[in-house]
Amino acid sequence: MAENNRNNIIDAITRMLARREHSAAEIGRKLLQKGFEEQEYAPIIEEFTEANIQSDTRYAEAKVRSAVAKGSGPRKLQAELAQHDIDEHTLQLAIREIEPDWYALACRVREKKFGLSEPDDFKQAQKQKQFLQYRGFLQSHIQFAMGRE
Repeated sequence: MAENNRNNIIDAITRMLARREHSAAEIGRKLLQKGFEEQEYAPIIEEFTEANIQSDTRYAEAKVRSAVAKGSGPRKLQAELAQHDIDEHTLQLAIREIEPDWYALACRVREKKFGLSEPDDFKQAQKQKQFLQYRGFLQSHIQFAMGRE
């Protein structure tokens, strides 16, 4: 690999990570879009990972915090992280580190959208449940938010 290409890849990765955490897969996709070859950038990403400059665990933790702030549940978070090649184990470590209260979050999300009052009829209850399901909450979280444990 030409030294110039190596420097360009290092510079691109550094700029990406300076703005926010990125998964290794995300960095690879962005470098591929910039026209770099995988055999050129893969070892450099590995160097960044070994030096703990890039970390999929930190990326997952940032995504968990972001999901909680946005009112997204664990299913939606899991689907999003799967797109970035973050495995289930790394996700569970990040969730344990952040310790979000999914039950309280589901309640807050429901109250923000529909208010404090209970649904008037079956149709309204279904609408609220579907909304929480769309937001990525598990059935147990939804039932808790709807007032039934």
